[in-house]
Amino acid sequence: MSHGSKKPSLTEKYLPKDLWKWLSVKTSFGTTVYDCVKSALEHPDSNVGLYAPDPEAYDTFSELFHPVIAEYHKVDVENLKSVHDLGDASKLEDLPQNYADQIVSTRVRVGRTVKGFPMASKLTRDTRLELESRVKEALSKLDGELAGTYKSLTEMSKAEKDALIEEHILYNDADDKYLRDAGGYDDWPVGRGIFMNNDKNFIVWVNEEDHIRIISMQKGASLKQVWGRLVKAIHAMETKLEFVRHDKFGYLTFCPTNIGTGLRASVHVKVPKTADSGKLNEICGSMDLQPRGIHGEHTESVGGVYDISNKIRIGRTEWDLINTMWVGVRKLLDSELKK
Repeated sequence: MSHGSKKPSLTEKYLPKDLWKWLSVKTSFGTTVYDCVKSALEHPDSNVGLYAPDPEAYDTFSELFHPVIAEYHKVDVENLKSVHDLGDASKLEDLPQNYADQIVSTRVRVGRTVKGFPMASKLTRDTRLELESRVKEALSKLDGELAGTYKSLTEMSKAEKDALIEEHILYNDADDKYLRDAGGYDDWPVGRGIFMNNDKNFIVWVNEEDHIRIISMQKGASLKQVWGRLVKAIHAMETKLEFVRHDKFGYLTFCPTNIGTGLRASVHVKVPKTADSGKLNEICGSMDLQPRGIHGEHTESVGGVYDISNKIRIGRTEWDLINTMWVGVRKLLDSELKK
């Protein structure tokens, strides 16, 4: 496979040399090493390119998954242990008003895999619908500020979907080529849906990339409220569904970049001067943060507004990652607002 001057994906870099032997190995869900790497084969420009069609893949194909995880997440896989601490949202530091004014919105989500099911590419149409039904039933039992309604994509008009996508509430409509060629969009849109509470600040995505993504969001620099609501939702969901959790890798997801906490904490923040000066990537890199466009991965900035989130998901607690993201955003705003 030729890349010219571009470096290979992590999947190609760590692909086992004795591939013939590995092609005959399968998990109990029928996953082969080819199923894990097919997106990287289709897209040599992938950064990682590796997907886990079921939870067993992480250990069955450890010679591939473990070094990819080690390099991407900067962790010592051999000595890694799953650590979790949701912390106390009330102890999060408030930003000065002029800093807060630069933040358009705040959003935190966690990805989870429901025990007993494979991930997206190994779900059949029937098992995907069974999973959707089980999650829908669990969501119907939420109460208080988390109570809301569930809608399947198949029940929604195009106009309704487009409006929710524009509000950054609903996921984009099967438009990620990397995920598509990993098998993430099989049977689309069957078995997919979205749950929204009445205030539209607590959302659950069902069967998009992962089984579920639990999301808390609102306008402005409102991390205390957003994180507090998400913690409440995580605890509530854990009483209704059992999630796959690995002793070493924590919560498992379809893409190994999301494992561990499964947490992505982000803000949409206005930093046009910092971006123009070339300091955006430098500051984000020093804090293990990931800048991207406001319409998701592989998109561009609009009007100097960037989506800034934690790149690391594993080896550190949720509370540590939330605080690191917040400190990093403050550093970006130090640069943006300095006289």
